[in-house]
Amino acid sequence: MDIDPIEQIFEFERKFFVSALPDIVEHASHTLIIQGYVFAEDGYAIRVRVTVPDTALSFEGFDPEVDRFGAYERRMLAGLTAKLSGAWITVKSPPISGQRYELDQQLDVSVAVSILQRSHRIVIKNRHSLWLGEDGWEIDEFGGQNTGLVIAECERTGPVVDLVIPDFCETEVSSDLRFTNDYLSRQPWVGWGAQFLAELAARGPHFEDS
Repeated sequence: MDIDPIEQIFEFERKFFVSALPDIVEHASHTLIIQGYVFAEDGYAIRVRVTVPDTALSFEGFDPEVDRFGAYERRMLAGLTAKLSGAWITVKSPPISGQRYELDQQLDVSVAVSILQRSHRIVIKNRHSLWLGEDGWEIDEFGGQNTGLVIAECERTGPVVDLVIPDFCETEVSSDLRFTNDYLSRQPWVGWGAQFLAELAARGPHFEDS
């Protein structure tokens, strides 16, 4: 298998909590993502990811009493192995002022699957990608232990300023490490989502000045 050369970037992003999946995703392209973490601490992470293009799942059959420690995510992976189209290993730094270091390397799919099958820190999500105005947006709809969580993200090659924020974005979470995928793999939304919603109701929405 030919492996692409390493790609190194600093990504600039802003991230928003979305209370419900917006209807606009009907016009998006869809990718199913399953990813696990070899290491994750204080915002630093080593991630393994596999993808299924042109696919979005309904995430049915999750049982919080049984499907702990990534059991649901690994079960879904087992049923999708033949459809996987790509795999990557990625090194990330913590997000600081909307900027995060990222280093990607393409990985053999079979190796990635073997790693994920042994991972207890795993995330599954539908990614809905579309353009809104001049910006590309990704709306992540999580499943399994993070069922019910929807996050919208805008990335640019430089600082994300003067951003037109869509109405479906309820509050900004760019600086909240709880909404990084590595944190969600360790402390899933089902365990603290209700607490966050109570916090949001008490303090109201917040958006960065820029």
